[in-house]
Amino acid sequence: MNNKYFLLPLLLAALFFSSCRKTDYVVLDNPAYLRVFNCLEFTTNLDNKDAPQPFLTFLIDPVMDDAGVPVSAAITGDFLERRSDWARPYPDAASNVLWQKEYPGTKRVLAAPIVNGYDLSSWAQVPSGKHHIVFRTRPLNNTPYFELDKMERGVTLIDTTIDLSAGEVYTMHALIKEYTSQQPFMYLRKETFPKQPFADSMVYVNFYNLSAANFYTKAPDAVPNEDLSNTKLSDTMNVYYSLNKLAANGAPVALPGYKGIPVGQIIYSLEPKVTPYYSFPLFADTSSNKIFTGNMSQQFGFYAPGFTPENLGYPAFIPVGVYAAVIMGDYGESGRNAYLPFRIKCDLRTGLVVSIHSGTNNPRSFATVNTVEYINRRMYVTTIQRKFAPPVY
Repeated sequence: MNNKYFLLPLLLAALFFSSCRKTDYVVLDNPAYLRVFNCLEFTTNLDNKDAPQPFLTFLIDPVMDDAGVPVSAAITGDFLERRSDWARPYPDAASNVLWQKEYPGTKRVLAAPIVNGYDLSSWAQVPSGKHHIVFRTRPLNNTPYFELDKMERGVTLIDTTIDLSAGEVYTMHALIKEYTSQQPFMYLRKETFPKQPFADSMVYVNFYNLSAANFYTKAPDAVPNEDLSNTKLSDTMNVYYSLNKLAANGAPVALPGYKGIPVGQIIYSLEPKVTPYYSFPLFADTSSNKIFTGNMSQQFGFYAPGFTPENLGYPAFIPVGVYAAVIMGDYGESGRNAYLPFRIKCDLRTGLVVSIHSGTNNPRSFATVNTVEYINRRMYVTTIQRKFAPPVY
């Protein structure tokens, strides 16, 4: 028999089974988990008016040509614009947006798994070990970085090396190191929340002031045509929180026993050390059914040493650097008051509490771990959610 006729059935069978087999997805060995934010927002002045705008491409282990222009990279985080005020606890898997508020953002990557009950799907798996990190500027267009002409591949703003440990969770920021020079640098923080014994009945939050050095002393006290005179935090401020529900007139009113509670401090530092976490009860409202907290908001006030909620006076007439506040959740129209300059909705109903359809309950409220970061007159919140049961319809 002709060998080709003997082999034909075998080839057809092989093609059939190969087309029907399950896809084996690649899993990294000993990965680290990384999330990257672009926190750059240059203050334009005569000295830097021609500087490239911070629309970035983030590269891990790039390959450079002889002129120092990247031609490829092991990992590319492209179209990286300034981060959102709220970094949500989960990626928008259905989104097809091109410009990204973070890495991995909506990019299809191998996401981090649930670690010790925390959903880390907003972090990307990356190989552990030493890596060359580069942040490059790029044009404000929709062309992928390595499809740009080499002359358009921007300039390097940050060029450094890091060493990532397997199994660890990292948050990376592109920040401004010093206010006058506007020199960017990379900040890398190894998170500890997956290893801490947090109760699922409590909501946790910690605070960072990651502003540029000399920002408080050299940045303008107010922005022209905007009422932002109390958006500057001094280097050390005491933190107080209130848990609110809306009154009949739409104003947030503190729950009994949860108004102006001292919890700790927010201290200026660019050292990548995890700050202490503070907590408040998930079901602080005793009238709730212990399934859904009801619509609420959380307010954090930042007070210079010597000032408290009791002796502050009317916030609209206090000196710069004495007081600022951020409110999250269902804060009503009164949240637009000038003395609450930072308003971040987070979860639209419950702020730092994630309320979502879970099991037969729609909604059900879950405690979270949160980070509040103050950076050069802006406030950012990152929320990490716990694993929850899928909805039952």
